[in-house]
Amino acid sequence: MARIHSGHSARHSILVQPIKKSLADIIRFLSYIFSLSASSASQGTVNKNNEHERTNDAITISSTNYSPVNQPSIIRQAQLLQSNTPPGCPPCPECFNCKLPKFNCKQYGTCSEYDGQCKCPAGFGGQDCSQPVCGSLARGDERHVRQDNSTSCPCDDGWTGINCNVCQNDQVCTSMLSSLDDSTGRPNHPSARSIVTTPERSNKSEAVCYKGGYTVKESFQMCNITNRKIVDMLPGRPPEGSLSCDMNKKSCQFQFWVGHVESFYCEFAECEQSIQVGYEGQPNITRKDCNKMQCKCIPGRMLCGEAGSVDISDFLSEEIKGPGKFSCSSDGGGCQFSEPALDQLITDVFGDTSITLDCQAGECMHYTMVPGFKVPERPDNSKMVAFSIALSAFFVAGASWLFWYCGRNRAHKYPAFNGRNRQHSEEQEVLSTHVPTDLTFSKITYAINETRTVLREVSGKAKSGELMAIMGASGAGKSSLLDILAKKSKAGFVTGDILINDMQISNNQFKSLIAYVDQEDTLMSTLTVYEAVLFSAMLRLPKNMTLEDKKIRTLETLDELGILHLKDSFIGRSGQRSISGGEKRRVSIACELVTNPSILFLDEPTSGLDSFNAFNVVESLAQLAKNYQRTIILTIHQPQSNIVTLFDQLILLGSGGRLIYSGAFATCNEYFTKIGHPCPTGYNIADFLIDLTMKYRITRSKKLTGHTTNEASTDLQRDSSEEGQGNYGPEAGGDETELLIRRSSGRSRVYAALGAIHNQSGLPEESHQSAEDFSFLDQLRANFQTSEIYQSFDQHFKTVQERGLILGNSGVGKQLHVFLLARSSNRVGFIQQFLILSGRAFKNLYRNPMLMLSHYLLAILLAAVCASLFHGVTLDIAGFQGRMGLFFFILALFGFSSLTAITIFSQERIIFIRERSNNYYSPISYFLSKTILDILPLRILPPFILACIIYYPVGLVPTLEQFWKFVLVLIGFNLVSFSLILFISLILEDVGVANLVGSLITLFNLLFAGLLVNREKLPYGTAWLLDISYYHAAFEGLLVNEVRYLTLKDRRYGVDIEVPSASILSLFGFRATAFWYPDVINLAFVFTTFMFLSFLTLVYFVKERR
Repeated sequence: MARIHSGHSARHSILVQPIKKSLADIIRFLSYIFSLSASSASQGTVNKNNEHERTNDAITISSTNYSPVNQPSIIRQAQLLQSNTPPGCPPCPECFNCKLPKFNCKQYGTCSEYDGQCKCPAGFGGQDCSQPVCGSLARGDERHVRQDNSTSCPCDDGWTGINCNVCQNDQVCTSMLSSLDDSTGRPNHPSARSIVTTPERSNKSEAVCYKGGYTVKESFQMCNITNRKIVDMLPGRPPEGSLSCDMNKKSCQFQFWVGHVESFYCEFAECEQSIQVGYEGQPNITRKDCNKMQCKCIPGRMLCGEAGSVDISDFLSEEIKGPGKFSCSSDGGGCQFSEPALDQLITDVFGDTSITLDCQAGECMHYTMVPGFKVPERPDNSKMVAFSIALSAFFVAGASWLFWYCGRNRAHKYPAFNGRNRQHSEEQEVLSTHVPTDLTFSKITYAINETRTVLREVSGKAKSGELMAIMGASGAGKSSLLDILAKKSKAGFVTGDILINDMQISNNQFKSLIAYVDQEDTLMSTLTVYEAVLFSAMLRLPKNMTLEDKKIRTLETLDELGILHLKDSFIGRSGQRSISGGEKRRVSIACELVTNPSILFLDEPTSGLDSFNAFNVVESLAQLAKNYQRTIILTIHQPQSNIVTLFDQLILLGSGGRLIYSGAFATCNEYFTKIGHPCPTGYNIADFLIDLTMKYRITRSKKLTGHTTNEASTDLQRDSSEEGQGNYGPEAGGDETELLIRRSSGRSRVYAALGAIHNQSGLPEESHQSAEDFSFLDQLRANFQTSEIYQSFDQHFKTVQERGLILGNSGVGKQLHVFLLARSSNRVGFIQQFLILSGRAFKNLYRNPMLMLSHYLLAILLAAVCASLFHGVTLDIAGFQGRMGLFFFILALFGFSSLTAITIFSQERIIFIRERSNNYYSPISYFLSKTILDILPLRILPPFILACIIYYPVGLVPTLEQFWKFVLVLIGFNLVSFSLILFISLILEDVGVANLVGSLITLFNLLFAGLLVNREKLPYGTAWLLDISYYHAAFEGLLVNEVRYLTLKDRRYGVDIEVPSASILSLFGFRATAFWYPDVINLAFVFTTFMFLSFLTLVYFVKERR
C-alpha cells in the first residue's frame, strides 16, 4: 500500500489503490474513513450534492456520505470480508494513529488532526518520528529513514551528524539558498526535484554555513559527551547529544544517543538566547536559557529499560521540569548542558556537576544574515598589575628589612647566671635522674680486610664515675677502638661483645645513652658560641625541660670549659677571623657535654689546645664523671703529667691494635715494673708507655740508618738473646732507663723521623716489619693476657655471659630499662626539631647574605636589562620572536643560577653527617627545614621580583590571570631546577664533579626547550626528549599563556596579514592547549619526583661511614 500524505485537499478527497487483494488494506481503509467521518461531523459541514460523485482512479468521500444510517452496513461489509480470511492467518496489526492514546509522536513531533500521522522535526522520520533520517537537510521531505538494524546513516557530502543535519561548508548550503523564505529567512526544506539553480543564485558567496553556535533562525549541533565516568561506563558505545533550536518558536530539542542509538529526548520551551562576545582572538560563548523542560525515554533503550541498564524513565518524566540551560563556545569546546534535577543525578552517579560536551554547530543562511558582534576592548588591567607589582616590591623590601634587623645584633637576652655552682631545681632533677652505667667490652677485633687487622682482641671495662683513657702511638687503633665502642658504622669486620651494666641493649637504646665528640670540629660558622651549644641543648635535652633551664645549662657548660667569655663570638671558618682552634675544640665538646650523657666518648679532646686549656678540659670531664657518675672514655696521644693523674682507667695499645694494658691507671706502673719495665722516677709515665710501644720502631729506624756504634747498640737495641728468652727482669731496666732518659735527644728525634720516612710507601706498617720486629710487642701482649688483671676480667666476663642477664630482669636492669624508656620517650618531637632547625637555617641565611643578595641583585639587574631591550613588544612576527627570546633567556638565567644549590649543601654535608650520627634530629626534619628555607628566599622571590619588573614595561598581556600564570611558571621552573641540582649535590660529594654534571644536564634540557629544535623535525622516536625536558614544559607554558589568544598583524609586500598566534605556535611544534596539562603538571611532577629522590638519597646514602 502506498504511503498516504496529508495535503491541502485532505478534507475533500484521497487517492487510494485497489483494496481487493488484502483484508488488511480494507481494514486500514475503513479506519481511515471513520476518522474522516468523525472529522467532518465535528465541523458540521453537510454537502449532499457530492454524495454520488466518483472518479475512475480514485474514490472521493464526503463527510456526509456516512450518516449513522449507513455506518452499520459498512461495518457488516467489513465483518463479511474478515469472515472470508483464510484459516491460520495472524490478526491484522492495528493501524498507527497518533490521535489514539496508545500511539504518540516521538521527539515531540506534531500529530495531524486530519490523518493521525506525525509531522516530525527535521532529521527524524518514521510513523512515530523515532528514526533518524539520512542524506541532508537539502533533500527536504525526500530523506530516507535509517534502517532498523543499522547504527550509521550515510550523509551527503558536506553534512555530518547522526541525522545529517549539521552543515560543514558553505557549498552545501548553496542548494538551499533558493528555498529560503524571503519573509523569515528560514529554509523551506523543499524536495530535491523542486530546487532550481540559476546562475544568479548559484553564487557560492551568498550561501553560508554558519558554525558559531548562535542561532539565527534554526540551528543544529552534534556533540560528543565528555564526562569521563559516562564515557568509561559505555566502552565501545560513545555517548553523544544532538541539539536543534528554533528561535522563532523559542524552543529547542535535545536527544541523547548511546552508540548512535537514541535513548531519550528533551524539549525546551520559553528559551532566550544570549551571547558573551570574546576579546580579540578569543571565542564567543552562547547561552540558551529555557524556563521549561520535559524529557521522555524511548522504551527498551539504554538507560530506559534495556537489559543490563538502569531505567530512568520515571525520573525523566516526573523530575525534569526545568529550567534548562545550554552554553557553548563558538569553537565548540567546553559546552555544558544542565538542569537542576538532571545535574543532581549526574553528581550522585558520576561525580560531575553537569553534562559536558564538545559540539559542532551548523546553520545554513544567506551571507547577509550572518550575525555580527562588536569585539569588546580588553579591560585595562595595567593599574591592577602595577598595584600588584608595587605590593610585591613592598613585601620584598619588608622581608629585606626583617633580615637586616635580625642580623644586626648577635647578643642575646641571657638568663640570670651566677656561675657553675648555681643549679636550677628542675635542671638539677634532670641531671641527677641517672642510672650508673658501666661499659664492658671483650675481645674486640677489627679487620679492614683479610690482610690488614687494626685491633686484636681488645678488652676492658669503663666504670661509672670514672674516666678511661685510650693511649697508644699514632696508628695503634685508638680512634678505631673508640668508634667501635660507640657503635659507629665501620667499614670492615668487627667481632667482640659490648655490654651495658653486664647486659645487651639495642643500638637505639645505646645511642640514647651516649654522646660522641669527634676529632675534627664540625660547627656552623655563622653561629655564635652560645647559639651552637644552645642548639644542641634544645634538640637533645629532655623536652619537659624548660627553655630557660636549657639556656642556664648552656651557660654552665661554657663556664665549665672556660669559654663563657666567648659566648657572643662567631665561630667563623678557615680564612676568616674568628675564635682560635683550641676554643673551637672546646665548643665541640660543649655541644656534647651540655646533654649530660651517661657515657661520653671523646676522640683526642686536647688536640690543638695549650697545656692550661687541655688540663681544664680533662679536669671538667673528670669532675663530670665523679660528681654525676658519668662514664667518660677518651683517646689521647701524649698527655702531660698533670692530666695523667686524672685518669681512672687506662687502655694501652701497641701497633696493629695489640692490647698492652687494660685496667686501673693506678696499678699500671706496678704492673709494668713487675714485668720488667718500671717507669723512671720523675718521668711522665704517659711518655714512658708511648715510648715502650714505639721501641720496635726506633730499633728498626736505627737498623735502616746503619748506626753501629757501641753507644747506639747499647742504648737502642736489646740483646737478641734477651728478646728471644723473654727476660725482662730488673737487669734490663737500666738500659731501658737510659734509653728513655735520652728520649728527647736530637739523635732520637732523627731516628723517629727516619722511621716515619721508612713508612711513607703507603703500605700497611706491618708489611715492612719482620717477625723479629714485632716480637717485643707480641711479648708485651702475651704478658698482659697471662696477667692476673686480665684473667680476673676474663673470668668475670664469662660469668656474665653464662648468667645471661636480660634488660629489665635484674634490679639494676629494671632501673636502666626505666631510664632508657624515659630518655627515648622524652625526646624532642618532629615539630620542635623542624622549628629549631628552621631557626638555625634562617640565621645562617641572613648572616651570610652574599648568596641571597647576589640572587636578588642578579634578578633585578637582568630584569632591568630585559625591560629595556624588549620594551613594548609589538603584535607582529617580530614581537612574537621577541617574546620567545625573552622567555628563553629568563629560563636560562634561572636554570644556571640554580647551580648554587650545590655549594649550599656541600658546606653542610659534614655537619649533617656528624649531627645525624650523634642523634641530634631525624633526617626528614633537616631536609624540610633546609629545603623550605632555601626555596622561599632563593627560589621563589627572585623570579617573582624579575616578573614584577619586566612584565609591564615589556608589554606582556596586561591581565591578572596571565600575570600570575607567568609568575607560576617561572617559580615552578626554578623549583624544578633546584630539586634537580639538589639531587645531584646529594649523590655526588665532589663539588667540581657535581657542578659539571649539573651544567651538562641543564644544557641538555635547554637544547630541547623547543626553540633550538622543532618537534616535527626530530628523528623518528626522539620526540619524547621534548616531553621529558622541564625547559620545554616551562617554555611552552610561557608562550601559550602569552600568545595563545593574540592575533599577529604584519604587513609584507604591501599586503596586511593577520595570523592567529596559535598557528605560529603549532608551526614551532608547541601545543596551544598545553598550559595546564601537560606543562604545569609536568613541572609539578618533576619537582615532586626529584625532591622525593633527594630525600631518599639523604636518608640512605648521606650517612657516616668510618
